[in-house]
Amino acid sequence: MLDIIRASFGGEIIHLLSGGRLLQYPDQQPGFIVPSTFGVQVADDVVQLSTLSRNGPEAALKLAEDKLDFERDYSSSSSAASTLAPSYIVDWYGPDDPENPRNWSDRKKLFILAEICILTFSVYIGSAMYTPGVEQIMEEFHVGSVVALLPLAVYVAAYGIGPMIFAPLSEAPLIGRNWVYIPSLLLFAVLQIPTALVKNIGGFIAVRAITGFVSSPPLANGGASIGDVLSMNNLSYGLALWSVSAVLGPVMGPFLGSVFAQIKGWRWTFWCLSWISGLAFVVLLFFLPETSEATILQRRARRLRKLTGDIRYTTKAEQEYANLTVREVAYESFIRPFIITFTEPGVFFLNSYTALIYAVMYSWFEAFPLVFVGIHRFNLIQTGLSYFGIMIGATVAAIAFCSAMYFYLAPRLQRGAPPETIFRIALFAAPILPVSLLLFGWSSTASVHWIVPIIASGLFLLGGYTVFQVVFNYLGMSYPRFLASVFAGNDLFRSCFAAAFPLFAKAMFVNLGEERFPVAWGSTLLAGIALLMVLIPVVLLVLGHRLRSGSKYAN
Repeated sequence: MLDIIRASFGGEIIHLLSGGRLLQYPDQQPGFIVPSTFGVQVADDVVQLSTLSRNGPEAALKLAEDKLDFERDYSSSSSAASTLAPSYIVDWYGPDDPENPRNWSDRKKLFILAEICILTFSVYIGSAMYTPGVEQIMEEFHVGSVVALLPLAVYVAAYGIGPMIFAPLSEAPLIGRNWVYIPSLLLFAVLQIPTALVKNIGGFIAVRAITGFVSSPPLANGGASIGDVLSMNNLSYGLALWSVSAVLGPVMGPFLGSVFAQIKGWRWTFWCLSWISGLAFVVLLFFLPETSEATILQRRARRLRKLTGDIRYTTKAEQEYANLTVREVAYESFIRPFIITFTEPGVFFLNSYTALIYAVMYSWFEAFPLVFVGIHRFNLIQTGLSYFGIMIGATVAAIAFCSAMYFYLAPRLQRGAPPETIFRIALFAAPILPVSLLLFGWSSTASVHWIVPIIASGLFLLGGYTVFQVVFNYLGMSYPRFLASVFAGNDLFRSCFAAAFPLFAKAMFVNLGEERFPVAWGSTLLAGIALLMVLIPVVLLVLGHRLRSGSKYAN
């Protein structure tokens, strides 16, 4: 447990403030000898050290200096080479280095996975938590339903924009994952106070936009944190479990919000959210260790510089980031995601597919009250409970997807099957979407038991969750070099769709509906679009390899 606390955000702060006297690492304790596994780098070459002591690698340094002398005499770029000092490239102390996240025990990895799920849940729950109190907000601020839903729209849009900034920040060796996660989570918890006390709709919208932005680090970096600790063979299972927590947030939000809105009023939903996120902050502050390899090694290099008094200890990641220009960082963060999204046909259509699924989920925050309050006369708490069908559908889908990966897909991929093989799973899941939408729409009537539309919503998540996992795994296998850009583009694309849909969903259902079937024709329209989307995995299963072969970004 001490190693977890030491590597946490709170542990790092204590370590720094104490000047390294508290929560010491092994290389700060008396008698530590620097291992002989580092390398001396001159320009773009690395010379492996054979001996390395606490006083410095003299033999290897002499070899590096001789190399510099040779380059100074004979290279055409001698003036540049002569100014380069050799650097000691800090790496792991061996294949079993206990600080390497890939070497951590399975119990520790599961503990970290659970913490990332808690972090994700604690901010995702905030997106729609206040929606059961929309009627109260309309009455208090004297606004219509569209304006009352703008705080939801700007929140979702903002956490789609956030990954464009937070994802590259977390990759920087000096920052890492925790310096993005923990301060933003604290700010998220604190911002719930002015949200609960806001006096006008303009301020409500503004503070929700800021809150949505600072809630985005789990969306931006949660998958990366899981990838830091899990091997490629197990990554799909970890991401599948993490995705369940991302679904549980928007599901539990309306339920808890309905309880507080009915008993205490809509403002108490944000007091509840501050308690949830505040508790998550306290737990993660001291028990979520840093997982970024680049950051762990950067801190090791910093300690070795202090230990030996030699400033030449560095890491490959530090050198790479030192050579990046602001223009290059801006291009990778803001420009490349758009280029890949709109120039790669496979990426564009898959992003459109996930955007539709995400948008339908958020449109249900308008459809459910029409069905369960308007038809079945549920109160707020009962309406909140109706979202649990979505949770059950996502849980069943996670189990089914992991089983399909383990027994069907993983063995084929290990034998060299192309990434498009994963779309065979989508062929079973995709047709569930239009069927479930039709069932939801046409069963939402007084003559049909209320459990039927709830079952339909669960079926939608059974198919939708599976399609999500297929898309993310395919993009990860097809675009490994540009994964951050691909996922950032996907986040922004679907978040913008999800932000817009609730604003017109009620009007769509009401204007297309009829008295006996208020959401039938609106659901039928969405089902028709979902039916067309079924063609996407079919086409990519057949033609995906051709699209990849003609791409300059894909594998």
